[in-house]
Amino acid sequence: MEAIPFNETFTLPAAGVSNNPLQRLLAVLEEIMETAGRHAEMLGVGVRDLHAKGLTWVLARLHVKIGSIPAAGATVHTATWPAGRHRLFAVRDFQLKNTAGRELLRASSAWALMNLETRRPARLDPHLPVFSRHPERMIADDFSALPSVAGDSARAAYRAAAADIDLNDHVNNTVYLDWALRSTPQEARSWKPLTLEAAFLGEARLGDEVICLTAGIGATNGTVLLQSLRDTATGRELTRLRSRWETA
Repeated sequence: MEAIPFNETFTLPAAGVSNNPLQRLLAVLEEIMETAGRHAEMLGVGVRDLHAKGLTWVLARLHVKIGSIPAAGATVHTATWPAGRHRLFAVRDFQLKNTAGRELLRASSAWALMNLETRRPARLDPHLPVFSRHPERMIADDFSALPSVAGDSARAAYRAAAADIDLNDHVNNTVYLDWALRSTPQEARSWKPLTLEAAFLGEARLGDEVICLTAGIGATNGTVLLQSLRDTATGRELTRLRSRWETA
């Protein structure tokens, strides 16, 4: 089966995110995840298809490179496609363009199959089709481990609500991204985000309290933020993030 890009067009909300570029970025990330889900359904490997086999998809890694964040009310085009395999992961890439055809954002992601009963990883074969002629990789990432948060860090706490829970009965991956973006320093609203990397390491359930630790590291012509989302009760790390920002 050939890995043909799947294309969709969507319009960002005109209200509610207009004054906050990070919320517009989150809206874009939510939409590309939805596009990936619809493409998986078309290929016969959507979440509902896998649930019938006692399996599901879980997002393990996400790497985003940001050229510019669309304005509120802007119409954008997104493309996504299977981009091969890496160890136990199925790789899926994304590209976002404006109506003039200029690239706004590109991303690469790694997905694992999870057994719903054991909550452990499952082999991709024989459940995932073998794709040929993969289009261009958007980001050459081997998904190596991200650095942990060390030293002094800012803290923010969140509690998983019903609206945060997905079909797999755990907190949706974009909710962790929302919590992380909301935990960035106030001055980050005036910074330009360049890259965002996330490693999804564990599951939070309804009612769980999650703490977000954020630490900044000086970098040439900008700032790097390291973040860790952890279960407050157990200290177990759920998501680890690294983001790069242009601050000048």
